[in-house]
Amino acid sequence: MTTRLLRVLHVFGQMARGGAELRTIELAESFNKAQVRSDFLVLSGLDGPLDARVRAAGGEVIKCRIDARFPLRLYRLLRERRYDVVHSHVHYFSGVILALARLAGTPGRIANFHTAVVNDKEESIRRRAQLATCRRLIQFAATDLLAVGEAAMHGAWGPQWKSDSRCRVVYSGLPAARLGVQVKTPETPVLTNVASIQPLKNQLRLIGILGRALGHVPNLKLRLVGREVGDYGLKVRRAAIKARLSDRVELVGEVDDPMPWIAESNLLILPSLWEGLPGAALEACALGIPVLAADLPGTRELASHFPHLSVLSLKEDDEVWAEAVVRLSRQRMTSTSDAREFFARSPFTLARSREDHYEVWSRVRASA
Repeated sequence: MTTRLLRVLHVFGQMARGGAELRTIELAESFNKAQVRSDFLVLSGLDGPLDARVRAAGGEVIKCRIDARFPLRLYRLLRERRYDVVHSHVHYFSGVILALARLAGTPGRIANFHTAVVNDKEESIRRRAQLATCRRLIQFAATDLLAVGEAAMHGAWGPQWKSDSRCRVVYSGLPAARLGVQVKTPETPVLTNVASIQPLKNQLRLIGILGRALGHVPNLKLRLVGREVGDYGLKVRRAAIKARLSDRVELVGEVDDPMPWIAESNLLILPSLWEGLPGAALEACALGIPVLAADLPGTRELASHFPHLSVLSLKEDDEVWAEAVVRLSRQRMTSTSDAREFFARSPFTLARSREDHYEVWSRVRASA
């Protein structure tokens, strides 16, 4: 019997090179084009660096900018195209998207949480009211609530999430093909951070840690890989200059694939204030590169699967962090074969993620 094509509309702000966008693109690429078609709706109305990959995977990038006419435009789009599933990745604003999808008769309506915090706007009474309204709309309209980890689900939906039958943790998967990058120890010790350069990722903290670590590893370098958000990159550069470390700090910028940069590191370091489930840490673990990350629910969840991921409280001072950097950067990396075995046994393979997503999508379509 021929299986009918399952049509999914993913919703993002823009197809930027963020962890959620990249993992979702990789998921779309993994499906046979006769099995699942994945289109992507972008709420900014802007082109993105991943647009071409969406089209190569057989999907369409639909620009639907948020303005006064947005609700009517989205409603008409959903009525005309009759998607089986609207899968929204825009945190609490998913409530607006899914309420319109319910009105339009879309059978599957999924809110996917990739983090537990909303950090893009200033906290205010109006902002809190907006978020509360969006949460109520999710409660009203969602057929399923997914999260990239238990920590993200707990933070975004609350400690009672396990009693809600719609809630499920579905881990993002890493394609095995990306693990083919060659791992090699750099001639000069390198400490690497892979994340967008912004306050939530806390790269400013790394300048002080680097300064302390240089007392033990005089030739240590810090490499920051990721796009700069606002003026935070400038603040990092100024801090490095003030600490007389500008020659030891490199801001690489946004790259197509961070894996080669991670593979030429002694240690990946993530002092983030919050992480849902850090993709860069997963990539490093899959290669056998040691990881030092802030002790957060999301990083602890990942550490339970990979022994070469260490967590440390952000309350510890720079000296304690520097001691951990020195110790971990000197330890022998996990062999490539052992790292791949850990990864293959983990729930973070793309095959597992694809199976779990398809089960959810096809179930909600069948129950319509």
